[in-house]
Amino acid sequence: MNPDQIDRARALVARVLEVPPEDVADGADFRDDLDADSLQLAEIAAALEDELGVESDEPPASFAEVRELLAAEAGP
Repeated sequence: MNPDQIDRARALVARVLEVPPEDVADGADFRDDLDADSLQLAEIAAALEDELGVESDEPPASFAEVRELLAAEAGP
């Protein structure tokens, strides 16, 4: 997995949630830890697809899920 993509994804999530990137920890749950609502989760999913080409059936609920999506896109 490309570390640059992780940093870009972290910055993207921070931008949508209007928090500093350092608040988007690897284990951060978007709803519980960062007070995201369902609209923001959908916005994160759309931004990940538009900006990083990462698609998912449901919006990710945590940054760990974002990392999993990035890993799946990168392949073996």
